[in-house]
Amino acid sequence: MRCANWIAGILALGATLMGCRPSPPPDRAGDSTQAVGGLTPADQLLLAAAKVALPPPGLAAGDLPEPASRGALLVVQYCGQCHALPTPAAHSATDWPSVARRMWLRMEWLPPSLGVKVPAPAERGTILSYLLANSLKVSGAMLPAGKGRDAFAVVCSQCHGLPDPSTHSADDWPAVYSRMERNMERMQIQPPGGTASTDILLYLQTVAGKRPPARD
Repeated sequence: MRCANWIAGILALGATLMGCRPSPPPDRAGDSTQAVGGLTPADQLLLAAAKVALPPPGLAAGDLPEPASRGALLVVQYCGQCHALPTPAAHSATDWPSVARRMWLRMEWLPPSLGVKVPAPAERGTILSYLLANSLKVSGAMLPAGKGRDAFAVVCSQCHGLPDPSTHSADDWPAVYSRMERNMERMQIQPPGGTASTDILLYLQTVAGKRPPARD
């Protein structure tokens, strides 16, 4: 149901944005043929794009950090309207402000008929502060040496900031890494080939308790 709501929201947003255009480009003036189900070619493309790279599965409300806090409750109230609840660790503190702003703009642009509620300015500040406080902890400028370091730096920075290996213990990394691999498959991102996947996991487990070397 949430996936259907998410796709419906994306489709509605696309229709809204298309409606804001003053007129179609001359070379696409005849591009309004209605397809089966009443969808225009542009609608079909938008719906297909939504299905190509679905967002990762979300969290249950009780699994959010500090689930009873004001920030967590607002995330549940507003961010769960169109898609599954995001984990605050999905983005780093550097990325969350732009991601949150993009979501708020989309909410404002959706047709009122969808009934999507938009957070007030004070609520947005609370939401953002909560997301920043529980965001992905990124690695320092220098990663500890070891086999798999380069593969880790390339593969694990494709979707988000490069995570700090010390964020999880050596025992926890296999489950975390397996979840990331499932997310990559869901979002149709090319997985690491050859022995890269094993090398990355072994590297994370090896350096989990280490800190990056200090710069001179």
